[in-house]
Parts: sequence; C-alpha cells; structure tokens
Amino acid sequence: MKTPAIPRFLALTAGCNQLINWGISFYMPGTFARAIATDRGWSSPQIYLGLTLAMLVMAVVSPFVATLLARWGGKRVVMSGTLMIAVSCVVMAYTQTPFGWCVAWLLTGVGMRLSLYDALFASLVNLYGQQARRTISRVTLAGGLASTIFWPLGSLLLTFISWRDALLIYAVFGVLSAFLILPMPNQTLPRLVKRKSAERDNHRRNGILYAAFIALITFVSNGTSTHLPEFIASFGLPIAVGMLWGIGQTGARFMEVIAGSQLTPLKLMLITALAMPMCFLIGISGTLYLWCAAGFVLGYGAINGLVTILKATLPLELFAAEDYSRRTGVLLIPAQLMAAVSPFAYAWMNKALGVMGTMWVSWGLTLIVGVLAVGIAANKKPSALAEGLV
Repeated sequence: MKTPAIPRFLALTAGCNQLINWGISFYMPGTFARAIATDRGWSSPQIYLGLTLAMLVMAVVSPFVATLLARWGGKRVVMSGTLMIAVSCVVMAYTQTPFGWCVAWLLTGVGMRLSLYDALFASLVNLYGQQARRTISRVTLAGGLASTIFWPLGSLLLTFISWRDALLIYAVFGVLSAFLILPMPNQTLPRLVKRKSAERDNHRRNGILYAAFIALITFVSNGTSTHLPEFIASFGLPIAVGMLWGIGQTGARFMEVIAGSQLTPLKLMLITALAMPMCFLIGISGTLYLWCAAGFVLGYGAINGLVTILKATLPLELFAAEDYSRRTGVLLIPAQLMAAVSPFAYAWMNKALGVMGTMWVSWGLTLIVGVLAVGIAANKKPSALAEGLV
C-alpha cells in the first residue's frame, strides 16, 4: 500500500493543537495555582495533586491507546482527548471541593494521554511511516512554545477576570484546538505482523533498554525543570534567567529540524546521552563561576527539547513502523510514572541534600543514561548501527 502524501499544513495545525493542549492542561496550574489557593483556600499540594493524578492516569490508560487507535483512527482519538481536556476545564471552573478538583484532573489525565504528543505521534507514524519523523520534529517545535505563550497569557487573563472565567476561556481554546486536527487523515492501525523468534528477542531487548532509557531521562528532566526556579535562586540570579530554558528548548528543536535526515535518531540519542552529564557538571561549576549556572539552564533546556523528539523518533529506529503504537503504549508507562513522582522526589532531595547535592545525584543518573544509550546502540545490527553513525 502506497504511503499517502503528508498534507502541506499538517505540521502547523498539529503543532498549534499541541501548543494549546499542553498550555491548557500541563502548564495551567503554574499560572492559576496562586489565584485558586487564594479564592478556594486550598493548599498548593492539594492543587498540584490534581496534575500528579493526571500523570498517573496517563500511565494507566497508556496500554489501551493502541487499541483505540486501531478502532477509531488517530484523528478521532486526538480530537476526543482534546475535547475531554476542554470539558475538564469547565468542570474545574465550577467545582467547589478538592475532591471535585481531583476528579476533574482524572478526566484531564485521560484526555492528555489521548491528545498529547505520544498519541499524535503514533497516529502520524501509522499514516506516514518513516516519513513522519520530520513532521514530528516540526510539531514539537510549535508545541514547545506552550509555556512561553500560555504562562503570560494566563497571567494576563487574571488581571482582567477571575481564574474560573479564565478556565472557561481555556475550554474554548480546547474546542478550537480539536478542530485544528481536522486536516489529518483518519486511518486505523494495520494488523500486527508476526515476526521470527530472533527478531522478537532483539525487539524485546531494545524495548527494555528504550523503556529504561526514556524513564530515567524523564525522571531527571521533569524533576529538574519543576524545581528550576529553586536552582536559579540558589545562585542569587534573577528568575528571568529561567527564560533561557525555553530559548534552549526551542532553539535545539529548530536546529534538529534544520539538520534533517543527517541527524538520525541513533545519532541524536548518543549526542543527548553524552551532553547530559557534561551539562550537569557545568551547572555544578556554577558555585565557582556564576555564568555556568546560566549556561546549565540554557544547555539543559536544549537537551530537554531534544528528548521530546528522541522519545518519539527512536522507536522508528528500533522497531517497525507498524509496531510503533503498540510498543510505545507499553514502553512509555515507566516514563509516565517517573514524570508523576519526580517533582516530589526532587523536592525531597533538595531538602535533604541541598540543591548542589541534588545536582550531583542527577549527574550520577545521567551516567547511567549514557550506559543505556551505549547498550541500545550495541544491540543494533551492525548494518543498522553503521547507517545511524555515518
């Protein structure tokens, strides 16, 4: 069956869909939490518990996403998830209790898993196979602007209206976001192809290594980004230095798009795995040279931007395109669990070990990331490895 041509503006519309979806879900509490706490009298942990529950729900739902994509097709799944986030914004606006708030976040968690990067990328791979890689990179370029746009937008809305009315406006954004997916064709997943025993064993090893690799990176990256203001403040730097994170993230994704096919997922994996421990050493050196602290924020922002692309494109290097949705639906569960626990784990480490102690722990974890990356590369067949490195 011939692979269809990718619609001209699909990367733009899908990217805007992701920008909105991330902005009205994952990044929403960062803007509205203080206003909600003042109005409702809820504590900050109660408010952020909702986001934690959402990420846990994402992990629980993940194994079933491939089945939904197979039956409904990617466009319907992503649109449904987007509308679920919009509905949850309305529920949050009218809920009066912490319990109702958490229930709304459970709905948000399902919507996030069905409509954020992972489900969308699986849909694109199902439609376009290996050709989807460039579109995926372009989508992350737009989606990476979510915090840059929605944090200031949310703050601006709060100067004119209440957080409840702002959430209703976010719900309208969600409805508009669902319509942005309309240009994407709808296609169900192909039937799973039976593979030889040796090939299944190789895929199994790749799968275990990939799951551990992405889970550990997610733990470090999510924990670091959540407590980035605390890191910046420990050096007496202005909080505006945090903007370097977004600049690095968007800049790195832009360079990846420019690099095109010359930067294969295997190359990207090895570069990222090498850069992570070096970047943390630069951050640790901030105790001696203040510019190193700012350099860490910029550099790790860039690494974090590349990790999103790597998580989506590396399975295309390790598995057949028709297996993408089924495998990532299971293999990303550890990463989603790590995303849920990492903010609390890093908060505990910062309190027990101090910011610099946590940086040293993170550096040690990134060395393990490097070992896993070498293991993934070594498990590749020689011909495929040569193709990835040349």
